[in-house]
Amino acid sequence: MMIFLHIPKTGGTTFQFILENSFGIRHCHLGHLGRKTIGQPDLDFTRRFFPWLRSIAGENLVDPLSLSVPDPFYMTFLREPVARVFSHYQDTVLRNKIRMTFEEMLRSDEVLENIQVKLMAGGRNLDKAKHFLEKCGFVGLTEKFDLSLHVLERLSPCRLNLNYKKKLAARDNTIKRSLENDSRMVEMAREYNRLDLELYAFAVNEIFPKLCARAGINPSDPVSSFDTYSSEIKPKFLLHRLYNMAFFRQVCKMRQPTPA
Repeated sequence: MMIFLHIPKTGGTTFQFILENSFGIRHCHLGHLGRKTIGQPDLDFTRRFFPWLRSIAGENLVDPLSLSVPDPFYMTFLREPVARVFSHYQDTVLRNKIRMTFEEMLRSDEVLENIQVKLMAGGRNLDKAKHFLEKCGFVGLTEKFDLSLHVLERLSPCRLNLNYKKKLAARDNTIKRSLENDSRMVEMAREYNRLDLELYAFAVNEIFPKLCARAGINPSDPVSSFDTYSSEIKPKFLLHRLYNMAFFRQVCKMRQPTPA
C-alpha cells in the first residue's frame, strides 16, 4: 500500500492529485475522518469502506510507522523549513484574513514549529523522524519537485500517472518576501525549527542522493516537467472525489466519536 504523509506547504496537494488520479476509488484521503491524528482503529474503519484500498494520504497520518499496514511503501515530501514556515503563514493570512503577526503566530501555532519532525515521529524526536525517512520508499524535495517525481517513477511499486496541474501556488508572495528580507524573522523561524532544519539537511545530503542513485538518476541532470495538464477534469480523479466526498466523508460525519 502507498502511504503518503502530507506535510503542509510542501507541494503535497499537487502530489495528492497524482495519487487520486492514479488510483481513483482505490485511494483515500484520511482527512475525511475528521481526526487530528489517525490511529489503527481509524485505518481499520477506513478499510471497511475501501476493501480495494491501495493508497492513503493525509496531514493527520502522524507517526505512520506506528500503524499496521500491508506491504507499506512510505512516501513524503520535505521543504526547506524556513521557506515552508513563511509560506504557511502567508497562506493562513491570505485564506483566513487573520491579523496575527508572524511572531505571534510562530509562538502560538504548533504547525509553524518543527512540524516535519513532529508529523513523522509523533513528537519532537529527530532520531525517530530520521528513522522514518530511512524506511521510506520515496522521499521528495519540494525544491526539486519534478526531479523527485522522476525518481518515484522508477522506484514506485505501482504504475503511476505522474502528470499534474500545479495547485495552490500563491499569486501574491508579498508577505513571504517581506519575511525573507527581515533577518530577525528569519532567525526566529530558524530558532523555532532547529529540528526540522537538521532533518531537512539529512534528507538533502543523505536520503535523497541514495534514492536518486537507486533510481539511476543523476540529481544534477535536467529533467522534463510532469506539469502538463491544463485541467484536473480526469475520470479517475473525479471518481475518487465522488466516492470520497459524497459517500465516505458523509459516513465519517455519522461515525461515533472515539471514546476518551
